[in-house]
Amino acid sequence: MKFLLACSFLLLLAACGSGQAGSLVEEATPVLDGATLFKAKGCVACHTLGGGVKVGPDLKGLFSRREEAWVRRYLADPVTMTAEDPIARQLKAQFRIQMPRLALSPQELEGLMTYLRESSR
Repeated sequence: MKFLLACSFLLLLAACGSGQAGSLVEEATPVLDGATLFKAKGCVACHTLGGGVKVGPDLKGLFSRREEAWVRRYLADPVTMTAEDPIARQLKAQFRIQMPRLALSPQELEGLMTYLRESSR
């Protein structure tokens, strides 16, 4: 009986360790393509990157006008930013429209930030 119990215990231990070596480490999610997101989320309906003002501001030179942290917060929640931030309020008043919430995942936000950083120079 002791032998059977010991064998069962060893089998249980072996089964616990049979997973992939990296299974406990969370894999990094790739940053999503910002150019695709810029179209898919409808940004192109209101913004250009050097093509002039549309419904919203031209984003060419965006990071020379705004801090990266400000842009990140605004993209994450433009409605709350408009309520709390004087620059966001001024943009809403100037363009007479509220930028909608985009419901971006963290990966989408990173992809869009990368695209804007590279394309708005």
